[in-house]
Amino acid sequence: MHTNEDLRMRGIIPAIVVIGIGVLLLLRNMDIAFVQDLWRYWPGILIAVGLARLVDAHHQQAQVTGGILVGVGAILLANTLGFLHLTWNDAWPLVLIGAGIVMLYTRLVPPRQAAQRVGGDIEGSLNENAIFGGVSRKLTTEDFRGGQVSAMFGGVEIDLRRANMRGDSASIDVSAIFGGVEFKIPSNWIVISQMTAVFGGVDNKCVQPDADMPGVKRLYVAGSATFGGIEFKN
Repeated sequence: MHTNEDLRMRGIIPAIVVIGIGVLLLLRNMDIAFVQDLWRYWPGILIAVGLARLVDAHHQQAQVTGGILVGVGAILLANTLGFLHLTWNDAWPLVLIGAGIVMLYTRLVPPRQAAQRVGGDIEGSLNENAIFGGVSRKLTTEDFRGGQVSAMFGGVEIDLRRANMRGDSASIDVSAIFGGVEFKIPSNWIVISQMTAVFGGVDNKCVQPDADMPGVKRLYVAGSATFGGIEFKN
């Protein structure tokens, strides 16, 4: 389960990116550096986010996501620096190759970490992956314990409005790469989100309950939206 300290650490990446952009703009205004040349290194952001996902991964699917981001960032960086000369017409089959590798990995490697964390109770956990497709799941469990959700060139809809927690909190690891994930949350749950958005967006539309109300539960959400979107609503 993610602690508050874990979630705060995940917020370091976007903060560093913002600081870095500010420094570059300042150097440009002072005629010290030419930002138009430095923008060639923008795929390094994808590599940094991917490495962070690999280090912080609590699920095998998060490791796959990190590896994809590192790989895509490395190819784009090599292309912008002139080591490769790829156009979209040349490179688009790489998308199919990557999707196939992910599909093989998710089918050949069992989600050991997810099973251990929820004590083997798949009814009270999430392990949803959408690749070039859609997934929709509605949980009515009395003992929701979190899990992981990922969407790559696809969409996932998770309805938790009839789910309950026996404990005080649960955690979900979410990843959206050129895809979207939507959560429907019970009205007595507080969503504590520390997501990383890289050319994507995270929208929390939930009306948060008072933390001092009886029966309030906390849902910790960590992960990333890369060229994708994640939405929470109740």
